[in-house]
Amino acid sequence: MKRIWGRTYGEQIDYHLADGRAPIFDEGQPGRVAKAREYVSRLLYELDLGRPAVIREIGCGAGDISGRFSWDHEVYGYDVVPLAEDVVAERFPKMHFQLIEAERVTPAKCDILVLCEVLEHLHDPLKIVDAWLPLAKSVVIGHPLNEPEPYVDPGHIWRYDKEDYENWYIVGGHTMVETVQFSMGPFPEMVLGYGKRRGSA
Repeated sequence: MKRIWGRTYGEQIDYHLADGRAPIFDEGQPGRVAKAREYVSRLLYELDLGRPAVIREIGCGAGDISGRFSWDHEVYGYDVVPLAEDVVAERFPKMHFQLIEAERVTPAKCDILVLCEVLEHLHDPLKIVDAWLPLAKSVVIGHPLNEPEPYVDPGHIWRYDKEDYENWYIVGGHTMVETVQFSMGPFPEMVLGYGKRRGSA
């Protein structure tokens, strides 16, 4: 892990509030979103719960990944950008959206936790992973790897390598099941995968 911007916690939140966007990545990054949804679908099948699953997505933005599962499952999304609340309400009215900073969400149990394109934005990502992953039966994680300089996205305050990515699963007590690497736009290396908590049914 390498800290690439020196913003304080408050400054990082202010940055995202000032940016204020809630992009629909279905349109801008369709391959990444489709693969993340594929992993969620696969987990729903593999978990075979016999009931609606509880899915939680931190930094859900416009609800691209988890929103469409809200028709059949209990889906909770958290984001700090006010516009995201409006976009989610329009696109996925059954999704439970909470306008809140990721660090202020009370960790809660879930069947699937989605952490895609969020860990590089958080002030203390290890704290989030340590608090949330032990409560999740499974997890979908994705972010850039080895982000090149000059840094592409000024909203990112952390730069990760493959070892960092693999460590999320270890810290959270999960076994990584599958991971893919790909390039996307200005990011030559992206990683996306899923895992299951060790010992979970």
